[in-house]
Amino acid sequence: MLNIRRVLFPTDFSEGAALAFPRAAALAARHDAELHILNVKEGADIEESLPVSPEVLHGWLGDASEGAPTGAPDLSALSVVQTQVDADSPPEQIVAYTDAEDIDLVVMSTHGRRGVQRMLLGSVTEEVTRKVSCPVLTVRTDGAEAPALPVRRILMPVDFSDASETAVRHATELAKTYDAQLDLLHVVEQVVYPSAYGVDPVYLPPQEVIARVEKTLGEMAREDIGHENVKTSATVGYAPLTILDYIDENDIDLVVIATHGRTGLDRMLLGSVAERVIRRSSAPVFVVKPEQKSLLPTAPAEAPSDA
Repeated sequence: MLNIRRVLFPTDFSEGAALAFPRAAALAARHDAELHILNVKEGADIEESLPVSPEVLHGWLGDASEGAPTGAPDLSALSVVQTQVDADSPPEQIVAYTDAEDIDLVVMSTHGRRGVQRMLLGSVTEEVTRKVSCPVLTVRTDGAEAPALPVRRILMPVDFSDASETAVRHATELAKTYDAQLDLLHVVEQVVYPSAYGVDPVYLPPQEVIARVEKTLGEMAREDIGHENVKTSATVGYAPLTILDYIDENDIDLVVIATHGRTGLDRMLLGSVAERVIRRSSAPVFVVKPEQKSLLPTAPAEAPSDA
């Protein structure tokens, strides 16, 4: 099980933000962790304020008149910390709070903006994901309902990088925690060089490449993961779209993906597979930043050998 001691749920009291709350509460309950609720006020007073009542919290879990949704935690058993602060920049305040309180996981909603609006206005969630030092679980809230709580199937896109290897280990622990199926997916992207480069395209038969990748994924599942319920897939395509199609076509409940946290012009022009998946995934996305805080359990110390 992952080492999660403190979970942060930032909220602006919008309906979209509330749709991410069930995930935050469920993870805090499953790991016996503190649940921190943070609201950042931007100057003007707002109607809602913290602390919110138990009735409001139950409302965030689902329709209180119909009872909590399947898999919802018992809020009375949770240790809840509620904080409200005044600040001009919610992303910076969320990042600062995360560092000050030694938060292990941030759970927050994203509205899936695209195009000029996203480029000009940015996204609090995307900025927090890039800058925060711990993993982030994003929940897209374009719909009217929160994603289902039971996690039965987890997707881990694999690119065989060091970052991906760390994310696979986090995905494995989550699969064991939820007793869920773990899907490993690798997308082979064909590289085409413009004729101006003066370089002949390198061609490898897709079937041969796929066969090699599937063999490597199978070895990873058997030797490195050890989780019994693992499915491996390899295909040719454009990585972001192929991953998003896989999520929708296979009823994925959770995606685990690594990000390198690029900033500046490089990120604006090139983007990243992780950010595109975060923005458009219908399933919650657990973002692992390999160079930052790890939630992996510490390996037990070896017993000293007899002399």
